[in-house]
Amino acid sequence: MANVVTSSDDYQFWRDEKLANVQTDIENCLIEVKKPTQLSKAEKNKIAHLCRVNNFALFSTPAQQDYESSIVSFNQQFGLKAFDQHLYVKGQGLAHITQSDQQDQAEFIPYTDRAIGWHTDGYYNAPEDRIRAFSLFCVNPAQQGGENQWIDPQMAYLLLREENPDITTALTHAQAMSIPAHKVDGQIRRKTSIGSIFFMDEMTSQLYMRYTQRKKNIDFYDSDEIKQAVEILDQFLASNTPYHFTHTMTANQGLLCNNVLHKRSTFVDQQDTPRLMLRGRYFNRVQSEL
Repeated sequence: MANVVTSSDDYQFWRDEKLANVQTDIENCLIEVKKPTQLSKAEKNKIAHLCRVNNFALFSTPAQQDYESSIVSFNQQFGLKAFDQHLYVKGQGLAHITQSDQQDQAEFIPYTDRAIGWHTDGYYNAPEDRIRAFSLFCVNPAQQGGENQWIDPQMAYLLLREENPDITTALTHAQAMSIPAHKVDGQIRRKTSIGSIFFMDEMTSQLYMRYTQRKKNIDFYDSDEIKQAVEILDQFLASNTPYHFTHTMTANQGLLCNNVLHKRSTFVDQQDTPRLMLRGRYFNRVQSEL
């Protein structure tokens, strides 16, 4: 993929191809899988195609005896093996996203029943630990709520650039967004992360995004252009375009994606079967050539 950020000719070619292939009907993005541990060629090709043109695919499976092993096997069939060993990840690379009664874990919003604003996964990671893909699989849905919304970051870039190229120019500034270091008892657990909001990823030659709408422990570059661009970005995310997707996953449904921009609503748990999502974060993209 050419550098659509710096070349107007490359951008026009990429733009036309993107608009010609993008899907806007969520029903066309849901693939029924018979056996997640052994996908058929047709199933793999459909999912890979959707991840190539839309940067995401939804899938559904039959009930599984061992969900964790099944989803790990499913992900590995798309080349997703190098996972992010962050806090609370289990042995096979999946985090159990559910309400936690552990005080330290409950400090992180995904492990509560609270809403999560728009963000990409691993926005605080260093470039060498960049998250390029993630999967999210629903074992148990909430009794009420827990709705997910997402948009392909490449479509967000395209629509913002079509509105005004100055917006995306500001959001590609090399110091646009900074996440301060994470310290615990005076010890640095994670270094300060500084970088662009939109950028071309060198390893994959793909347009990516790192962003969060959180209000605490985040700094934007002291520039009127960048601050205004972030305001416009947030207004865009709050709008309703054909490229915004909204879906509440039921049991045995999952999302596989190249780190789409996403959010989650609040939810209320069932007492005996709390909401449980299995999430995997990976350093490489979903393989598009199978």
